[in-house]
Amino acid sequence: MFTVEHESDATVIVSLDEKDKFEDVEVIVGAGSVYIRQFDKDMDQYEMIYCSFQQLVDIMAALNSKEGMYFTRVK
Repeated sequence: MFTVEHESDATVIVSLDEKDKFEDVEVIVGAGSVYIRQFDKDMDQYEMIYCSFQQLVDIMAALNSKEGMYFTRVK
C-alpha cells in the first residue's frame, strides 16, 4: 500500500509494508532532487538517501530490465 501527497514544493510518496515487518519508506520528490528515507528505531533517526530525479528514473526502469547497461532520458 502507498500514499501520494502533492505539496506546494514536492510530492511525497509513502510505501507501507503490508506485513508490518519493515518501517515505512518515504520518497520526497522536489525540484530535480529526491530524498528516500526510512526511520531506524534502533538509532532513533531517519536513514537518508539523496539522489537526482534521473537516478530515481534509472532505478524505476531497472526494475523491469534484463541484465545489462542502459541509459534513460527524462522528458
